[in-house]
Amino acid sequence: MNNKIKVLLLDGHTVQVLPVAKGLREKGYHVTILCEEKLSFGWVSRYPNEKVLCPSASKNTEEYLNFLEIFLKEHRFDVTIPLFNDSAELLSQYKKRYEKFTKVAIPDYDIFIQGHDKNLTMSIAKKVAVPHPKTMDIETNSLINAGEYCGFPSLIKPNIASGARGITRVDSLKDLETFFPDIRKEFGPCTLQEFIPQTGFQYKCQMFRDSVGEIKAATVQKKYRYFPITGGSTSCSEIVDLAEIVNYSKKILDEIGWNGFADFDYIHDPRDNQYKIMEINPRMPASVKSCFESGVNFAEMTVLEALGKKVPSYTAQSGIILKYMSLEVLWFVFSKNKDRFSTKPSWFKFFGKNICYEDGSISDPLPMMSGFLLGIKKYLNPSFRKSKLSFKK
Repeated sequence: MNNKIKVLLLDGHTVQVLPVAKGLREKGYHVTILCEEKLSFGWVSRYPNEKVLCPSASKNTEEYLNFLEIFLKEHRFDVTIPLFNDSAELLSQYKKRYEKFTKVAIPDYDIFIQGHDKNLTMSIAKKVAVPHPKTMDIETNSLINAGEYCGFPSLIKPNIASGARGITRVDSLKDLETFFPDIRKEFGPCTLQEFIPQTGFQYKCQMFRDSVGEIKAATVQKKYRYFPITGGSTSCSEIVDLAEIVNYSKKILDEIGWNGFADFDYIHDPRDNQYKIMEINPRMPASVKSCFESGVNFAEMTVLEALGKKVPSYTAQSGIILKYMSLEVLWFVFSKNKDRFSTKPSWFKFFGKNICYEDGSISDPLPMMSGFLLGIKKYLNPSFRKSKLSFKK
């Protein structure tokens, strides 16, 4: 056991820990996860070797940082990988503090923030001529000027936030003036972004760029269904071939000088038939499971890069369908009758060689049960419901 490379996964309570832990265990690594609570995906999974409870990175930041330092001092870990926005930002900011004990698999903060801050990301997209929605910073520009530039309807977007939290649609300058102060107070600096009609598909692009700037793997996911159904977390997606999006993502990572894993969100704009970047997630997303099932082990790539070893290249198998069972159930309940029976891929096809589930598997079933309970707990929280559903206003 002592000869094994030991990997610490932060944010073990998140759903993305499942394929990451499995991908590492299958390659012979020893995997330990930190979880904020026992009612979580990682705590009930069979794949981590060890599970440890820890403070919340978002709610008890100082306590979390101190706990992590002590934990790393007392236990040897070759590589530490953050799996969610809060810990990724903290580990990037305080990288030198922890590098004394472990290799931290996250870019330095001056690079990290360019992919994490939506306003900075849009500026880079503009610089390298990657299509993007009209966007204006409403910290340094007036609401009137921002409204005139972006037009209405538009979206108020917190510069730094995960998922759809804080995103609010505004249909007039009056709406903007009404909603902006509260969103700014709760989520921090924001931008205004033109609203792109939700009639086109949305996409994800996962990419790994090594230390010499070579793209070692790239996958594209086409999103089919969401909950909330007007646009929220993805409940069904598919791995597809789409070189245009891959090329756009490469241009942005090259400009930033980003090494390691990055996840991009795009939307197809039916008005001009362009794929437009929406944001970068500086860590593995919840939907990364289908990338692993398509043959791309982003987890091992991350470990090898952190250790300064040669990273292998991967080519993804297209056609892998990913479903998130608990969200699929919610989509079915809240969607229209005609959509339930006409949607493609079929909602009613539950098994197949090309179908996998984000929140569990036959070989690791308990996370799916935990996910149902966790989802109920989250949506019983008024502040969570508001943050996820506010864009529907």
